[in-house]
Amino acid sequence: MRRSRSTASALVAVAVAAVGWLAWQELWARGGDRPLAWRDLTGRALGEPSRSQLAVFGGDAAIRTALGSSATVPPIDFGRREAVLVAAGPRSSTAFALDVVRVTEERRRIVVTIRERAPTLARPGTAALVFPFRLITIERTGKPVELAWDGRP
Repeated sequence: MRRSRSTASALVAVAVAAVGWLAWQELWARGGDRPLAWRDLTGRALGEPSRSQLAVFGGDAAIRTALGSSATVPPIDFGRREAVLVAAGPRSSTAFALDVVRVTEERRRIVVTIRERAPTLARPGTAALVFPFRLITIERTGKPVELAWDGRP
């Protein structure tokens, strides 16, 4: 009888700790969000990624590798900023595009929210193999960068 009470007490303590941890993660760690200024360099970057990815870069060479060896990258002050590449992967129409909805800084992370535009009857585009992407720069914070697709499950 004594052993089952101590086991039950231990399980309750673990459950309380787990609930406390989840509450902290959701309410505190991911809270305190504020808009983070960003610059879009997509139009000045010549090249295109060949696969779907989220990548954060601290130098030109890595960006060139992601965009193709002959890619041209605009100048970036990597002492103060970092580059974020978001690529959707191959698509079948020129009507596909990516838009940056917002960039927010939370207490423990940076969240880049992207929306993908697809072809419509009014805007079907041309049938072609394309690789939509966005190359943006953000202030260097040391926090991990995460991607949120707006409108995707």
